[in-house]
Amino acid sequence: MFNSEDLNEEQLKAATFTGSDILLAAGPGSGKTHTMTSRILYLTDMSKVDPASILVITFTKEAAAGMQNRFNSRTDIPLPVAFGTFHSVFYNMIREYRRNSPPQILYDRNKSEIASSVVKKFSAYDKEKGIKSGVSDFLHAISIYKNTLDSENSCKGTEISPECFSEMFRYYENIRKKSRLMDFDDMVYDCRGLLLHDNYFARKWKNRFSHILIDEFQDINKAQYETVSLLAGTGSEIFAVGDDDQSIYGFRGSDPSILKKFLDDRNAVLMHLDANYRSLAPIVKASVVVINENKKRIPKNPVSKRENTIPALTIMGFEDQISEYHSILKLILSRYDSLAVLFRTNIEMQTFASYLTAKNIRFRIREKTTSIFDHFIMRDILDFMHVIYGRPSEEHLKNIIGKTVGYIDHEYIYGSGGDLNRIIKNIYSCGKISKPGNVIKKLLELKKDIEFMRTLSINNAITYVYKKTGYEKYVLSLSSDENKKEEYRKILDECPKLLSSAESLDEIILIKEKYEKQLKRKGKYQDKNLPDLMTVHASKGLEFDTVIIPDINEGNFPHGKMPDENSVEEERRIFYVAMTRAANNLHLYYQKGKENGKSTPSRFLNPLFKNNMHKT
Repeated sequence: MFNSEDLNEEQLKAATFTGSDILLAAGPGSGKTHTMTSRILYLTDMSKVDPASILVITFTKEAAAGMQNRFNSRTDIPLPVAFGTFHSVFYNMIREYRRNSPPQILYDRNKSEIASSVVKKFSAYDKEKGIKSGVSDFLHAISIYKNTLDSENSCKGTEISPECFSEMFRYYENIRKKSRLMDFDDMVYDCRGLLLHDNYFARKWKNRFSHILIDEFQDINKAQYETVSLLAGTGSEIFAVGDDDQSIYGFRGSDPSILKKFLDDRNAVLMHLDANYRSLAPIVKASVVVINENKKRIPKNPVSKRENTIPALTIMGFEDQISEYHSILKLILSRYDSLAVLFRTNIEMQTFASYLTAKNIRFRIREKTTSIFDHFIMRDILDFMHVIYGRPSEEHLKNIIGKTVGYIDHEYIYGSGGDLNRIIKNIYSCGKISKPGNVIKKLLELKKDIEFMRTLSINNAITYVYKKTGYEKYVLSLSSDENKKEEYRKILDECPKLLSSAESLDEIILIKEKYEKQLKRKGKYQDKNLPDLMTVHASKGLEFDTVIIPDINEGNFPHGKMPDENSVEEERRIFYVAMTRAANNLHLYYQKGKENGKSTPSRFLNPLFKNNMHKT
């Protein structure tokens, strides 16, 4: 039942305000879920709104279930309030409308088959990279367009021109709709189209709900915003809860500027939840100092409601990554109630996970991830290691010859038993290659390189593979997309660190096996004292007693080289989200570097340094 006494002044005002749309700017740890469930109770108990006319929309199934459970725990009898995600709500609307011939889910494999036929028809692929690359580009462009409705920018980073994409998109959509197929993006995109162009559908659903509540509104994209605005029409009240400072999903089309657009479009009332019940004051103050550097935001004034003077913020610089990792390990061994190490990318997370594995430290990775050892670069490096350290198979040799020397007929490799000398002898004796001298010269150079690399440490051998054999140049030539190149560079950079503790091929294999065994158990450990390793994106909505953020350096925070202003603002929001996961202890770590390889601390730390906030 509705209880005004368990709400603070800001929460009570938001929960009981009616008569117009509301944008509730709810900061971290401000009790937004409690406020939302209280509002639903106020509508049903005090305003006597029909529960069946209330719709609550979230972004994930888990959030929808959690909100519904919280609401049900506060009611005497079950009430027919509708809870769901954007996708489930709009999909069910379409299924109800087309119940005689309901749409079927379009799975990735079938989607790729349709896309492949379109790419072939329009010859929209680079002949060297092949159709697979063209299909990947096309599907990526479709998803971006259906979320942002921006055909001009949806092709950025692909080989497809906007003009060609428009024709390909129409052809693809014709096939999809004739087959009554629908993927997750289509659930929103098609519902928007029906509300715009199908009078029967629009009459049935517009104003069907008198009150629409939307959680995590900062994550909304243009297609979702337009669809829910059409659904609400002029007769429904929208209660949108979000924080533009926590908008971190730009890569999938979310746009924090939609919050201001919502205020203007619907003449909504702006309210705030500024009280932070999660974090100690030093953490709140530090996060505010950081996020205030962003210019494109709704001003806020978060204040900690936890009266505690315990120093909660530590900023430390390290000479290198290993010393940084050692410091994190000490904190992990201190056994905090809950501890999370938050990483900007999956690659960095897996590098540290490999370090913990080598130290026989258990951990949890609760997000969906694949082993970094499954990446083609890591597989290639392991093939090199097998060849260098004396256990090459024919497949190992075939792979590294293809990446360094170039393609040679496999008949010279198979039957060699993994012996490079026999491959050279086979080419000498076959008489089939027009210029065997060039091929043999390259193979002899590779043989000489392999013999020299056997004298090096594993770290130095990997660096030699990159530079001397031309492998690094080969990898970076595989894509013209700068984002993909950056991913490859990161893998190349992290690979030696992953294997840094190994001194032999056996130890490399053991590191890989132990790590993959740990990864399979990633979410099964129930011990609350185990450290959680996760990316910042996966940590959103969670909180921990202690949070450690490593590698706060330029190139990582903000991510990439020479990011533009919009990218920097999103990256700063990502950093802000990471900081605000901490309740009692926040450790910010960066690398200072040595004289011959200085690292630059992230610009995001500068306002903290300027304010002398526990710099050590």
